Amino acid sequence: MSRVLVRLGRQVMLVPVVALASYFLMAALPLTTDDDAKRQVAPEVLASYRRDLGLGEPLGFLRPWQKLWRGERLGTSAQGVTGDELAWKLSGSVGVGLVALGLALGWALAYALVRARWRRSRLSLVTDVLPAAAFGTPVFIPALLLAPEVVERGHLLPEACAALVISVWPGIFLGTLVADALDTELTRDYVRTALGKGLSRGAVLWRHVLPNVWPALLDAVGPVATALLAGSFAAERVFGLPYFGQLYVLAVLQKQVAVVVVATTVFASLLVVVGLAVELVRFAVDPRAREATP
Repeated sequence: MSRVLVRLGRQVMLVPVVALASYFLMAALPLTTDDDAKRQVAPEVLASYRRDLGLGEPLGFLRPWQKLWRGERLGTSAQGVTGDELAWKLSGSVGVGLVALGLALGWALAYALVRARWRRSRLSLVTDVLPAAAFGTPVFIPALLLAPEVVERGHLLPEACAALVISVWPGIFLGTLVADALDTELTRDYVRTALGKGLSRGAVLWRHVLPNVWPALLDAVGPVATALLAGSFAAERVFGLPYFGQLYVLAVLQKQVAVVVVATTVFASLLVVVGLAVELVRFAVDPRAREATP
């Protein structure tokens, strides 16, 4: 358990580092009110940025968080966000991401099993071409193709469609890893021994092979969950979902620097939570992780 806590502690330390780095990067932006400058902003907007960031004040880097804690609006009055609004938008994106992760795991298992069954047939060409097609297709392309159907058919939930769109390529990626691990495990001596004792191939697969494949899957779930959350930004924009992704993109486009600082830190914290969940699952299902714990 101590080894797990050390790894989690390292991840948690990234949150204040990200918070400070994003703050000072935003504070260093060359915003100006000069007429001939490409980054020109209105004087009142520039003053709002300075107030939100607490520039020139002692412990000014805490100002965005103080405003959120007090329930004040962060950013300009028309485009800012309160703490409650931020939490609501984040919960919406997390919900989409969790559904997408469940779908991706389903795609992964289905793809891996189909590839294992077809690996010696002519249909194996399909399983070889599918990853290249999935990896080479940006998320916004299927989202744009599906968006008109969402608009025309009111019963198609935009959240479900967004989760479906962003889950495909991570599912194929995870499925490729699982399939490769399956191919390796199926050549092990214990598989031949179990088959020799009379166990069916399906029983050997579910009882012995898949438990040895889970660690490879867990190693990739963390990065894939991160990719799902990042991919939801584009999907949310296409489907018009008013969640965290849209907030983040608009904050960047509209130069809401204090909102960017908070949103970046919140996103980093969310990734730490994902890492914590993955480590706890690994500790629960992988005996080797418990044996390696001093």
